[in-house]
Amino acid sequence: MATQCPPLGFGDKYYSLSGGQCVRETSYFGGTPILNQGVGYAVVLGFGAFFAVFTSFLVWLEKRYVGAVHSSEWFNTAGRSVKTGLIASVIVSQWTWAATILQSSNVAWQYGVSGPFWYASGATIQVLLFGVMAIEIKRKAPKAHTVCEIVKARWGTAAHCVFLFFCFLTNIIVTAMLLLGGSAVVNALTGMNLYAASFLIPLGVIVYTLAGGLKATFLASYIHSVVVHVVLVIFVYLVYTSSKDLGSPKTVYNHLAAASSTTRICSDPLSHTNQACGPVSGNYKGSYLTMLSSGGLVFGIINIVGNFGTVFVDNGYWMSAIAARPSSTHKGYLLGGLVWFAVPFSLATSLGLGALALDLPLTAGEAGKGLVPPATATALMGKSGSVLLLTMLFMAVTSAGSAELVAVSSLCTYDIYRTYINPDATGKQILKVSRAIVLAFGCLMGVLAVILNKAGVSLGWMYLAMGVFIGSAVMPIAFMLLWRKANALGAITGTIVGCILGVITWLTVTKVEYGRVNLDTTGRNAPMLAGNLVSILTGGFVHAVFSFIWPQNYDWETTKQITMVEKVQSSLPEEEFKEERLVRAKWWIIKWGLGFTAVIVILWPVLSLPARRFNLNYFTFWAVIALAWGTIGSFVIIFLPLWESRDTIWIVCVGLFTNPLWQKEKEKEKEKKVDTVMEAHASQPGSVMDEDVNM
Repeated sequence: MATQCPPLGFGDKYYSLSGGQCVRETSYFGGTPILNQGVGYAVVLGFGAFFAVFTSFLVWLEKRYVGAVHSSEWFNTAGRSVKTGLIASVIVSQWTWAATILQSSNVAWQYGVSGPFWYASGATIQVLLFGVMAIEIKRKAPKAHTVCEIVKARWGTAAHCVFLFFCFLTNIIVTAMLLLGGSAVVNALTGMNLYAASFLIPLGVIVYTLAGGLKATFLASYIHSVVVHVVLVIFVYLVYTSSKDLGSPKTVYNHLAAASSTTRICSDPLSHTNQACGPVSGNYKGSYLTMLSSGGLVFGIINIVGNFGTVFVDNGYWMSAIAARPSSTHKGYLLGGLVWFAVPFSLATSLGLGALALDLPLTAGEAGKGLVPPATATALMGKSGSVLLLTMLFMAVTSAGSAELVAVSSLCTYDIYRTYINPDATGKQILKVSRAIVLAFGCLMGVLAVILNKAGVSLGWMYLAMGVFIGSAVMPIAFMLLWRKANALGAITGTIVGCILGVITWLTVTKVEYGRVNLDTTGRNAPMLAGNLVSILTGGFVHAVFSFIWPQNYDWETTKQITMVEKVQSSLPEEEFKEERLVRAKWWIIKWGLGFTAVIVILWPVLSLPARRFNLNYFTFWAVIALAWGTIGSFVIIFLPLWESRDTIWIVCVGLFTNPLWQKEKEKEKEKKVDTVMEAHASQPGSVMDEDVNM
């Protein structure tokens, strides 16, 4: 019989006395939604409609007052002139999936402080290193629209078809994770039908993407980033400074130490199967307060491999690089990666560890669905916390979803329609097909989410498995722009063989380790680690061997000959495209990209190992880093795009109140009259009279 209830001295809301015994609740949500179902529909449909109208209005303003020409090139490349701040904002928004908010807190709940760190560092380095690819596009394929266009120009039709398949697979996996996480949280918090949420979440995204293409996606991404970062700062400060239940690093530290204490009783009824209780297996002294975590490290490796696939093989990132002005590309990716680090690190260090520090009765099943952050937000703020988290998640899902829509649309338009169906397609035809694909894939997103929900696939499982399926294409795609010897046969063989061997290894290890193959056993760390590593390493090794034996010795002439559908007059100065300037930018991003990669993947974790189990001062320092990174990153990503676009904003504001278009039309009329008078006087000797001209 327990002598104290609650046994840890906190979390009393989740325990009750029954028959003289202290009994812990069996789950946090218990199948009962916290919010009214109407709130779910209001957020999904209300916000969806608002952003559809507002983003379309911004696109219209740019067209009317700034003079943007809405051609097919503009629809799919945003004019290739986007500045550093907006590119960074787009990268942050595009990389902030449902998993970023949900899965990062899940690994914090599982492994403690190492979980948020490995999630953030393991998914930041890809963006930092992709900055090199972004500059190489400007140098070697300046007029490309998609990554697969570059593949075809270099390696031909067979390779084009293979990589087109892997790019589509990546888009499908990312879309699936967005809607799986989004629909699960909306359902848990509001009781909204799971399948209705799957279909309604993409609705508003389809509307504004149809209206404005990639530029609308970029504008929406900025607005969504602002909302996500404002909510992020609220939650981080709530957990570590103002909450009455936690409110300081010291309280969080003491609660985490108690939650993983070796003396804690973790049997029924004080705790139940699959709930967080007592020492953590694989962690130093079972503590949540250590970076010495075998589970956290294994997750970190899986995370690194899988996310290389979802950056390098996702056409959306290539489109962002294509859309950036050359002088902004490398800086945008570096800044975007560093700011994005704060989203999973700061958020999961607060909400993920907060769930443990509050002793919430979450189950592993609930955590796997991504319900750790909404549980903590609700526990700390009640219904307002649920609404804030729901809003934040909706922003992440719709923003990244919009990027996936445009990515799929451009692949279908340029790599299927223009390449194999209508090579002489006009700009109007390209625009029409782009919009049709946006609509079709937007509808299919919902169908895909329903199928996966029916199959019982969770967000956590999909996140860990993605590298097994697409990791083999990472190195061949990188070699395409970085290595002149890389040949087509090696790229095709490495990508296909790597994927097949990765899947075989994954399932074999599952069978050997656990004796059965199902969603539960295939989602565990050992088989996921083996499958991910075999996939990415085999793809790169096979391609390298083939290329050393039969080198291509390519000069990138055919990739430079990729043509645009419509000739668009660039507003950028010629010096932006000078080779020496681009080469300097390349070495700049290599230096800083590799430098920051070394810091966050090697130096930081190594320096934290001597601390073993964190003491209070060390944990306070850790929490301050999370607070500071989240705050500074949020400030930069909110205000830098506004500062860089101040001239455009001024033109639009002036236009709204003075209507300069009317003045321009009057000036054009006057010029026509002057020309008419000049022609008349040219045919009749005599001078042009002042009164003729001054009309």
